Amino acid sequence: MDYKLIATDMDGTLLNDRHLISEGNVQAIKEVQKKGVKFVLASGRPSFAMLNYAKKLEMDKNEGYVLAFNGGQLINMSDGKVMFHEGLNKEDIEKVYNASKEIGLPMVLYAGDTVYANGNSEYVQFEVNQCEMKFVEFKSLEELYGYGIKETTKCMIIGNGESVKKAEKYMKSKYEKDYFIAISAPIFLEIANKNINKGKTLKKLGEITGIDTSEMIAVGDSYNDAPLLEVVGMPVAVENAVPKIKEMSKFESTSNNNDALKTVIEEFFMK
Repeated sequence: MDYKLIATDMDGTLLNDRHLISEGNVQAIKEVQKKGVKFVLASGRPSFAMLNYAKKLEMDKNEGYVLAFNGGQLINMSDGKVMFHEGLNKEDIEKVYNASKEIGLPMVLYAGDTVYANGNSEYVQFEVNQCEMKFVEFKSLEELYGYGIKETTKCMIIGNGESVKKAEKYMKSKYEKDYFIAISAPIFLEIANKNINKGKTLKKLGEITGIDTSEMIAVGDSYNDAPLLEVVGMPVAVENAVPKIKEMSKFESTSNNNDALKTVIEEFFMK
């Protein structure tokens, strides 16, 4: 199969544990794009926290795409235009906010270059720091609305690993039919529009570009990557992936700390 597109998760997959792209990955990604292969960053991260990485990989010069917020937003790096967006409205935010109060963990949401949260903790600050965004803590929905925030692309509930697992169980018991709910990292529970996930938005991109999903490779490590791996012809797990992702994969790459994307590119494009 001549694959025409590679989509990769970022944290735990493309990025090493220091949240950097290794030089080996950078050079391999630049080279494969020169061969005409489209490159997609597919992450739960807000788009603001992805664009500098995309430019480092020269995706703006090679018509790459940023699939942000777990599929809630799709951006063409060539011109910076948003090709697709679907998120959460005021009523959705209120439901997640109330649930976060019942659970006792902070909810975070995003607007522009700012992370908003109804509480603060080391885990919230970890998200703020890794996204390199501004931070605003709010005490009530009225205060949040006062900032002009009445919609967002996704929310997250954040806490330690055990509390996030409990939060996932609680949220799915109440809202599994209403929202996309998945753990993206042990401390992050993602809540997004039920009509979106990484896989659905990648399929939309395929329809736009004329690339069939059978001609795509997707690389991931965590539960929110499952929809991405489900839709492509070549699902790939990194060595450090959770068991579910490894079970779905047809190829296992090296770990995120050992040039995982370079390994994939050498396997499928350099032989």
